[in-house]
Amino acid sequence: MKLSDIITNPVRMKIMQFLQIKGEATTKQICEEVPDVPQPTLYRHINYLLKEDVLKVKEERKVRGSLERLLALNTDKLTENADIADSAYQFLMALYGSFQRYSEREKPDPYADMLSLRTYMLTLTDESYADFFKEIREVIDKYSKLEESGKSRSFSIISAPVAEDKNDKT
Repeated sequence: MKLSDIITNPVRMKIMQFLQIKGEATTKQICEEVPDVPQPTLYRHINYLLKEDVLKVKEERKVRGSLERLLALNTDKLTENADIADSAYQFLMALYGSFQRYSEREKPDPYADMLSLRTYMLTLTDESYADFFKEIREVIDKYSKLEESGKSRSFSIISAPVAEDKNDKT
């Protein structure tokens, strides 16, 4: 089955987003985090994600006579043979996880932390666009070589063609 078909279910999406943010969790922790979904439904979806190899068991331990599993996303599965939509989804989910962890901090200050979310529309030839990206890589390379003590920041770039609306007459 195609990965995007497996992970686009809303319950499975909640499970995966929680694990993306927390890194690892037990089934019990997932159930506590997603109280709006009945436990049997969560267990069914967790088992399905395990069967499809989207989740992996990192550790098993005995707790009061029961076997408790520590679960995590199987990043190998999520990146192998992924089509462009699956890859974009994983990239965006990881980015979402970073923003979620940031927003959960005590008193996050987006202004002081220079948090930025921007979209710019560019109309360039392929040659100009290649030059533009070359310049961006040079700037990133320059600043990534600086050995300053400072705050670590994540900088992401997404480039995608704009889908043209067939009904747009402009």
